[in-house]
Amino acid sequence: MDWFQLLKAVIQLGAPIAFLSWLMFSWMFKNDKLSVDEDRKALGNSLKELKKSSKGNDDDFGFLQKRWMRLGSGFYGLAALWTLFISELGDIYNFIVNFPGFAKLLADGAVALFISFLMNQIQNLITAFTWFNYWPDSHVWLWVVVAYLAYLLGIEIAKREYAAK
Repeated sequence: MDWFQLLKAVIQLGAPIAFLSWLMFSWMFKNDKLSVDEDRKALGNSLKELKKSSKGNDDDFGFLQKRWMRLGSGFYGLAALWTLFISELGDIYNFIVNFPGFAKLLADGAVALFISFLMNQIQNLITAFTWFNYWPDSHVWLWVVVAYLAYLLGIEIAKREYAAK
């Protein structure tokens, strides 16, 4: 095993997934969307039911929760959400640092600019859904395992924190 890859996976994907998992599940336990007493399988089933019930009623969810539900909820949705965030952040940074000027942006017209923006959003969504190809340089299985363990860790921390209150 490559220890550098493991460290990289923990820092770039594991820690953020653990934090997001804790954040999402803490919110759901606090707002009685999920029960802290459920085991992992029952929690997964409750999450699927919550996703189904949330399709027409987005008012019960915050900004992050809505995005998470739309990206699949659960582990895969959380990994996709983090990947989408990083991908968008990179695009924003590159746009600001390499700003071509308004004349260059609008050289092909406003419609072309809008289509270009839309295509970039579609590319970022595809990247998010294929997050397991975005992150690793090698050892894909290692990155997936680290991300999944971090997801479970975040849930467990949220459960213990909420149960202690």
